Amino acid sequence: MTAISARLCLILIVVTVLNVIPALSLAQPFAVEIADVGKSRDLAADLKIKGYVAVIPEKNMWVVDQQSNCAVWIGKNVPLEMLRVVLPEAMRFNPHLKFYYVVGDRGEKPPQSVDNMVHVGGSIEAALVKKLNVIDQQEMLAELGKAATLEELHGYLHEKNKPKPEQKPAS
Repeated sequence: MTAISARLCLILIVVTVLNVIPALSLAQPFAVEIADVGKSRDLAADLKIKGYVAVIPEKNMWVVDQQSNCAVWIGKNVPLEMLRVVLPEAMRFNPHLKFYYVVGDRGEKPPQSVDNMVHVGGSIEAALVKKLNVIDQQEMLAELGKAATLEELHGYLHEKNKPKPEQKPAS
């Protein structure tokens, strides 16, 4: 290899590395998506200050108000440390949150991007169709603090969201 070829090769390697490093440092694989209800803009701003990617998609027919958008959909890869910040903040800005579900827990195959996202303000209709159970915010916060691992938190949510047997009306 000639000296010119070696220099050219070295320059190409340096340029490639310098172009890749900023992309890697800017890539943030986890995000919070917030339904545009109530104080969603305040929540997004608060989470951004704390270093998280927070987005508010355009409203659609399922986005109504805080009482109707009271579910939190949790991606299976979202770190426990992130949930310990995001969920209490979400509850502070939306006191009506009462359904918490790990997307895919019942065998669904969501798009891969959902695995790295927390969606705050999911539809109550979807929660009811899935027959999710109400989880008290204080109980959820206590479990967040108590869980030693992400798997432990997922196990808790799985158990809490097991469909309850339907009761037959008294005759």
